[in-house]
Amino acid sequence: MYAIPCAAVLALCGLAVHDGSVSASPASVATRDDRGVRPDTGASTMDGVYTAAQAVAGSDVFAAYCRSCHTPTVHSGPPFRGKWFGRPVAVLYGYIRREMPKNEPGSMSDEDYAAALAYLLKVNGMPAGDMSLPADSAALHRIRLDSVRTAPAPRSVPK
Repeated sequence: MYAIPCAAVLALCGLAVHDGSVSASPASVATRDDRGVRPDTGASTMDGVYTAAQAVAGSDVFAAYCRSCHTPTVHSGPPFRGKWFGRPVAVLYGYIRREMPKNEPGSMSDEDYAAALAYLLKVNGMPAGDMSLPADSAALHRIRLDSVRTAPAPRSVPK
């Protein structure tokens, strides 16, 4: 009489059901991973933190491993910005590395995960630069996901 469908209970816990299997939703994983931690420096994805060649390689990785379940438009625009912007790039990289591809999480090389992330940055309008996006969590933690160039906080001037 008071039975709640299993999928509803799992959704309330931040879990999702796909093809009979249970996995954490991106929002709940991001919250667990982030824990309020902010990037170590003022580096921004608007500073050109990946190369154009890396984004092209990432497009190929996305087509081979991701497109069967995802479209680039699902990972761009307001929904993407609402979940990920303002956080360290390492949080998104960690989520993708642990959870994707759905049928074999963690099965790609670190470089392929970084290339796929570079492609997502490109799809979201972030510019390419001269240096490749690293596949190193510590380095990625120093970069903030931004949709617009943010100016550094003003420093107080002694009177």
